[in-house]
Amino acid sequence: MRTTKTLAVNDAPPARSSSGGKLAQEHITVLLVSIGMRLNRGATAYYRAAWDLGMAEWRLLLLLSNTKSLNVGELSEVADLDKAAVSRSLTLLEERKLVSVEQTRTRGRAAIAKLTVEGRKLSTQLMQVSLQRQARLFKNFSRADKERLNALLHQLSQALADADWEH
Repeated sequence: MRTTKTLAVNDAPPARSSSGGKLAQEHITVLLVSIGMRLNRGATAYYRAAWDLGMAEWRLLLLLSNTKSLNVGELSEVADLDKAAVSRSLTLLEERKLVSVEQTRTRGRAAIAKLTVEGRKLSTQLMQVSLQRQARLFKNFSRADKERLNALLHQLSQALADADWEH
């Protein structure tokens, strides 16, 4: 016969850490990944609920708002997404009439994406909301702290690009 055990206060599972847990105290990469995952989950939930957009679609709309048009390869590179994800996202955005995608022969067989009028309006809204969310996240950081963090993250990104992972 199975018995149940009543949990005492000391038997309760430890509260989930908001800083990546014990490993994050010892491994800065665990902390970085944890922060990135939490930021991504929060942004994904927000943009999905507010505009029915995933993060890939969000990135593409913001990138296309700063240029006349880009092909899938260019979008893949500047959005840091693989080409398949870009193609899937462009299909979704095209179905919603937020982007137009044209096949061209002047640039090989590239599919050229550009924002529609509706896409441009939405990307403007998304940029405003994104900057507001970012401002709330960093409200307790000084300007110098934000600049230093940005510089360090870019330095880390470059180190990652230059890293020799075989050894």
